[in-house]
Amino acid sequence: MRKLLALGLAVAGLTAVAPAGAADVRLGLNSSAGLGCQIVGGRVGFQEGRFGLYGQGSYCTSNVEGKGGTGAFGGLITGDLLTFGNVTTYALLGAEIQGSNTAVQGGLGLRYGLALLPVEAYVEVGAQRISTALQPVIGPRLAVGVNYRLNVANLQGDIPAPLVFEDGETVQYAGSAPEECKLTQEQDIARARGAARAAANEGLGAAASAYGAAYSNVSYKIEITSVGINGNVGSAGGKVTITATQNSNGQRVSGTYGGTIKLVRSGCGWQATGFTRSDG
Repeated sequence: MRKLLALGLAVAGLTAVAPAGAADVRLGLNSSAGLGCQIVGGRVGFQEGRFGLYGQGSYCTSNVEGKGGTGAFGGLITGDLLTFGNVTTYALLGAEIQGSNTAVQGGLGLRYGLALLPVEAYVEVGAQRISTALQPVIGPRLAVGVNYRLNVANLQGDIPAPLVFEDGETVQYAGSAPEECKLTQEQDIARARGAARAAANEGLGAAASAYGAAYSNVSYKIEITSVGINGNVGSAGGKVTITATQNSNGQRVSGTYGGTIKLVRSGCGWQATGFTRSDG
Protein backbone atom coordinates (compact mmCIF):
# COMPACT_ATOMS: atom_id res chain seq x y z
CA MET A 1 0.00 0.00 0.00
CA ARG A 2 2.74 2.44 0.92
CA LYS A 3 4.53 1.76 -2.35
CA LEU A 4 1.41 2.18 -4.45
CA LEU A 5 0.37 5.42 -2.79
CA ALA A 6 3.91 6.69 -3.18
CA LEU A 7 3.84 5.72 -6.84
CA GLY A 8 0.57 7.56 -7.33
CA LEU A 9 2.05 10.60 -5.69
CA ALA A 10 5.14 10.45 -7.89
CA VAL A 11 3.12 9.94 -11.08
CA ALA A 12 0.88 12.87 -10.26
CA GLY A 13 4.01 14.84 -9.50
CA LEU A 14 2.23 17.01 -6.93
CA THR A 15 1.25 19.10 -9.93
CA ALA A 16 -0.59 22.27 -10.78
CA VAL A 17 -0.39 24.53 -13.77
CA ALA A 18 0.69 28.05 -12.96
CA PRO A 19 0.61 30.88 -15.48
CA ALA A 20 3.57 30.72 -17.84
CA GLY A 21 6.05 33.25 -16.59
CA ALA A 22 9.37 31.50 -16.29
CA ALA A 23 11.64 30.62 -19.20
CA ASP A 24 11.26 27.07 -20.50
CA VAL A 25 13.23 25.06 -23.06
CA ARG A 26 10.95 22.67 -24.97
CA LEU A 27 11.91 19.61 -27.02
CA GLY A 28 9.06 18.02 -28.95
CA LEU A 29 7.98 15.22 -31.28
CA ASN A 30 4.89 15.54 -33.46
CA SER A 31 2.91 14.28 -36.43
CA SER A 32 0.18 15.56 -38.72
CA ALA A 33 -1.88 12.41 -37.97
CA GLY A 34 -2.63 12.11 -41.68
CA LEU A 35 -3.92 15.65 -42.23
CA GLY A 36 -1.02 17.20 -44.11
CA CYS A 37 2.31 15.96 -45.42
CA GLN A 38 4.11 15.53 -42.11
CA ILE A 39 4.69 11.96 -40.98
CA VAL A 40 6.96 12.66 -38.04
CA GLY A 41 8.73 15.80 -36.89
CA GLY A 42 10.85 17.33 -34.18
CA ARG A 43 10.69 20.69 -32.48
CA VAL A 44 13.03 22.63 -30.22
CA GLY A 45 12.20 26.00 -28.75
CA PHE A 46 12.26 28.49 -25.96
CA GLN A 47 9.30 30.06 -24.15
CA GLU A 48 9.49 33.17 -21.99
CA GLY A 49 6.24 34.21 -20.36
CA ARG A 50 3.42 34.02 -22.90
CA PHE A 51 5.59 33.90 -26.03
CA GLY A 52 7.53 31.07 -27.62
CA LEU A 53 9.99 30.71 -30.51
CA TYR A 54 10.62 27.31 -32.08
CA GLY A 55 12.59 25.68 -34.86
CA GLN A 56 11.21 22.50 -36.36
CA GLY A 57 12.00 19.84 -38.93
CA SER A 58 9.92 16.97 -40.27
CA TYR A 59 9.70 14.26 -42.89
CA CYS A 60 6.88 14.76 -45.40
CA THR A 61 5.30 12.09 -47.56
CA SER A 62 4.82 12.85 -51.25
CA ASN A 63 1.53 10.90 -51.37
CA VAL A 64 2.45 10.09 -55.00
CA GLU A 65 2.96 6.47 -56.00
CA GLY A 66 6.61 5.73 -56.70
CA LYS A 67 7.84 9.10 -55.42
CA GLY A 68 9.74 9.43 -52.16
CA GLY A 69 9.12 11.95 -49.43
CA THR A 70 11.11 15.04 -48.59
CA GLY A 71 12.20 17.09 -45.60
CA ALA A 72 10.56 20.24 -44.28
CA PHE A 73 12.35 22.81 -42.12
CA GLY A 74 11.17 26.07 -40.62
CA GLY A 75 10.25 28.10 -37.57
CA LEU A 76 7.23 28.93 -35.46
CA ILE A 77 6.21 31.66 -33.04
CA THR A 78 3.45 31.21 -30.47
CA GLY A 79 1.55 33.44 -28.08
CA ASP A 80 -0.47 32.09 -25.15
CA LEU A 81 -4.09 33.28 -25.03
CA LEU A 82 -6.05 31.76 -22.14
CA THR A 83 -5.35 29.22 -19.42
CA PHE A 84 -8.03 26.97 -17.91
CA GLY A 85 -6.65 24.75 -15.18
CA ASN A 86 -4.12 22.46 -16.84
CA VAL A 87 -4.97 23.63 -20.39
CA THR A 88 -3.46 26.61 -22.22
CA THR A 89 -4.66 27.87 -25.59
CA TYR A 90 -2.33 29.75 -27.92
CA ALA A 91 -2.08 31.30 -31.37
CA LEU A 92 0.71 30.35 -33.77
CA LEU A 93 2.34 31.61 -36.95
CA GLY A 94 5.10 29.87 -38.88
CA ALA A 95 6.98 29.41 -42.12
CA GLU A 96 8.97 26.53 -43.56
CA ILE A 97 10.61 25.11 -46.66
CA GLN A 98 9.02 21.92 -48.01
CA GLY A 99 11.39 20.49 -50.59
CA SER A 100 11.70 23.26 -53.20
CA ASN A 101 8.55 25.07 -52.06
CA THR A 102 7.91 27.53 -49.26
CA ALA A 103 4.91 27.47 -46.95
CA VAL A 104 3.36 29.77 -44.37
CA GLN A 105 0.97 28.56 -41.70
CA GLY A 106 -1.19 29.88 -38.92
CA GLY A 107 -3.76 28.64 -36.45
CA LEU A 108 -4.59 27.87 -32.85
CA GLY A 109 -3.12 25.38 -30.42
CA LEU A 110 -4.07 23.70 -27.16
CA ARG A 111 -1.43 22.56 -24.66
CA TYR A 112 -2.08 20.25 -21.71
CA GLY A 113 0.59 19.96 -19.06
CA LEU A 114 1.26 19.57 -15.36
CA ALA A 115 3.73 22.07 -13.99
CA LEU A 116 5.82 19.62 -12.01
CA LEU A 117 5.90 16.98 -14.73
CA PRO A 118 8.30 17.77 -17.59
CA VAL A 119 6.03 16.31 -20.30
CA GLU A 120 3.10 18.06 -21.96
CA ALA A 121 0.84 17.20 -24.90
CA TYR A 122 -0.37 19.59 -27.58
CA VAL A 123 -2.59 19.78 -30.64
CA GLU A 124 -2.54 22.53 -33.28
CA VAL A 125 -5.10 23.20 -36.01
CA GLY A 126 -5.09 25.82 -38.74
CA ALA A 127 -4.29 26.38 -42.39
CA GLN A 128 -1.19 26.61 -44.55
CA ARG A 129 -0.36 28.16 -47.90
CA ILE A 130 2.28 26.44 -50.04
CA SER A 131 3.84 28.50 -52.82
CA THR A 132 4.63 26.49 -55.97
CA ALA A 133 5.91 27.43 -59.44
CA LEU A 134 2.38 27.13 -60.85
CA GLN A 135 0.03 28.40 -58.16
CA PRO A 136 -0.37 28.45 -54.39
CA VAL A 137 -1.86 25.44 -52.64
CA ILE A 138 -3.99 26.21 -49.59
CA GLY A 139 -5.08 23.48 -47.22
CA PRO A 140 -5.67 22.48 -43.59
CA ARG A 141 -2.89 21.89 -41.10
CA LEU A 142 -2.87 19.65 -38.05
CA ALA A 143 -0.08 18.82 -35.61
CA VAL A 144 -0.33 16.58 -32.57
CA GLY A 145 2.64 16.00 -30.35
CA VAL A 146 4.35 15.91 -27.01
CA ASN A 147 6.96 18.24 -25.51
CA TYR A 148 9.65 17.65 -22.93
CA ARG A 149 9.87 20.86 -20.90
CA LEU A 150 12.89 21.99 -18.90
CA ASN A 151 12.91 25.19 -16.89
CA VAL A 152 15.92 27.44 -17.46
CA ALA A 153 16.31 28.02 -13.73
CA ASN A 154 16.87 24.28 -13.30
CA LEU A 155 19.50 24.34 -16.05
CA GLN A 156 21.38 27.04 -14.19
CA GLY A 157 21.72 24.73 -11.20
CA ASP A 158 20.94 27.42 -8.63
CA ILE A 159 17.84 25.89 -7.03
CA PRO A 160 18.56 25.79 -3.27
CA ALA A 161 19.30 22.36 -1.84
CA PRO A 162 16.25 20.51 -0.48
CA LEU A 163 15.36 21.69 2.99
CA VAL A 164 15.40 19.35 5.97
CA PHE A 165 11.96 18.64 7.42
CA GLU A 166 11.63 19.64 11.02
CA ASP A 167 8.93 19.86 13.62
CA GLY A 168 7.68 23.40 13.24
CA GLU A 169 8.61 25.75 10.44
CA THR A 170 11.89 26.72 8.77
CA VAL A 171 12.32 29.78 6.57
CA GLN A 172 15.42 30.78 4.56
CA TYR A 173 15.27 34.05 2.63
CA ALA A 174 17.90 35.69 0.44
CA GLY A 175 16.90 38.35 -2.05
CA SER A 176 13.63 40.15 -2.61
CA ALA A 177 10.66 40.38 -4.96
CA PRO A 178 10.82 42.82 -7.90
CA GLU A 179 10.43 46.39 -6.71
CA GLU A 180 7.26 46.93 -8.74
CA CYS A 181 5.53 44.12 -6.83
CA LYS A 182 5.71 46.07 -3.55
CA LEU A 183 5.88 42.86 -1.50
CA THR A 184 7.32 42.49 1.96
CA GLN A 185 9.49 39.49 2.79
CA GLU A 186 6.57 37.90 4.63
CA GLN A 187 4.23 38.40 1.66
CA ASP A 188 6.78 36.95 -0.76
CA ILE A 189 7.21 33.88 1.44
CA ALA A 190 3.44 33.51 1.76
CA ARG A 191 3.04 33.53 -2.04
CA ALA A 192 5.73 30.87 -2.42
CA ARG A 193 4.02 28.76 0.22
CA GLY A 194 0.65 29.22 -1.48
CA ALA A 195 2.03 28.19 -4.89
CA ALA A 196 3.51 25.03 -3.38
CA ARG A 197 0.28 24.16 -1.58
CA ALA A 198 -1.79 24.71 -4.74
CA ALA A 199 0.58 22.44 -6.68
CA ALA A 200 0.34 19.74 -4.03
CA ASN A 201 -3.46 19.94 -3.95
CA GLU A 202 -3.72 19.62 -7.71
CA GLY A 203 -1.34 16.69 -7.88
CA LEU A 204 -2.94 14.79 -5.05
CA GLY A 205 -6.34 15.26 -6.67
CA ALA A 206 -4.94 13.86 -9.91
CA ALA A 207 -3.41 10.88 -8.08
CA ALA A 208 -6.69 10.11 -6.29
CA SER A 209 -8.53 10.15 -9.60
CA ALA A 210 -5.92 8.06 -11.43
CA TYR A 211 -5.99 5.31 -8.77
CA GLY A 212 -9.78 5.28 -8.38
CA ALA A 213 -9.96 1.61 -9.42
CA ALA A 214 -7.69 0.56 -6.54
CA TYR A 215 -8.57 3.07 -3.80
CA SER A 216 -11.67 4.99 -2.75
CA ASN A 217 -12.62 7.53 -0.08
CA VAL A 218 -9.21 9.17 -0.41
CA SER A 219 -8.36 12.01 1.95
CA TYR A 220 -5.10 13.81 2.53
CA LYS A 221 -3.45 16.43 4.72
CA ILE A 222 -0.68 18.72 3.42
CA GLU A 223 1.92 20.31 5.71
CA ILE A 224 4.41 22.88 4.39
CA THR A 225 7.17 22.85 6.98
CA SER A 226 9.95 24.80 5.26
CA VAL A 227 10.33 27.52 2.64
CA GLY A 228 13.57 28.71 1.07
CA ILE A 229 13.97 31.62 -1.35
CA ASN A 230 17.20 32.56 -3.10
CA GLY A 231 16.57 35.46 -5.47
CA ASN A 232 14.25 34.21 -8.21
CA VAL A 233 14.29 30.53 -7.26
CA GLY A 234 13.06 28.72 -4.21
CA SER A 235 11.78 25.51 -2.68
CA ALA A 236 9.07 24.43 -0.27
CA GLY A 237 9.45 21.28 1.79
CA GLY A 238 6.79 19.37 3.63
CA LYS A 239 4.87 16.15 3.95
CA VAL A 240 1.50 14.72 3.05
CA THR A 241 -0.52 12.15 4.91
CA ILE A 242 -2.82 10.09 2.66
CA THR A 243 -5.65 7.90 3.88
CA ALA A 244 -7.76 5.69 1.61
CA THR A 245 -9.92 2.58 1.45
CA GLN A 246 -8.38 -0.36 -0.44
CA ASN A 247 -11.11 -1.56 -2.81
CA SER A 248 -9.85 -5.15 -2.97
CA ASN A 249 -10.46 -5.85 0.73
CA GLY A 250 -12.21 -2.77 2.17
CA GLN A 251 -9.30 -2.00 4.51
CA ARG A 252 -8.60 1.58 5.57
CA VAL A 253 -4.90 2.27 4.92
CA SER A 254 -2.64 5.33 5.23
CA GLY A 255 0.89 6.57 4.65
CA THR A 256 2.97 9.72 5.15
CA TYR A 257 5.41 10.95 2.49
CA GLY A 258 7.81 13.86 2.35
CA GLY A 259 9.21 15.90 -0.50
CA THR A 260 10.38 19.24 -1.82
CA ILE A 261 8.66 21.34 -4.47
CA LYS A 262 10.97 23.51 -6.58
CA LEU A 263 9.77 27.02 -7.35
CA VAL A 264 10.72 29.79 -9.76
CA ARG A 265 9.53 33.39 -9.60
CA SER A 266 6.78 34.23 -12.10
CA GLY A 267 6.01 37.95 -12.13
CA CYS A 268 5.00 38.85 -8.59
CA GLY A 269 4.17 35.26 -7.73
CA TRP A 270 5.72 31.81 -7.93
CA GLN A 271 5.48 28.84 -10.29
CA ALA A 272 6.15 25.21 -9.37
CA THR A 273 8.73 23.57 -11.66
CA GLY A 274 9.69 20.27 -10.08
CA PHE A 275 9.19 17.82 -7.25
CA THR A 276 11.64 15.59 -5.37
CA ARG A 277 10.45 12.84 -3.04
CA SER A 278 12.23 12.14 0.20
CA ASP A 279 12.02 9.42 2.77
CA GLY A 280 11.71 11.95 5.56
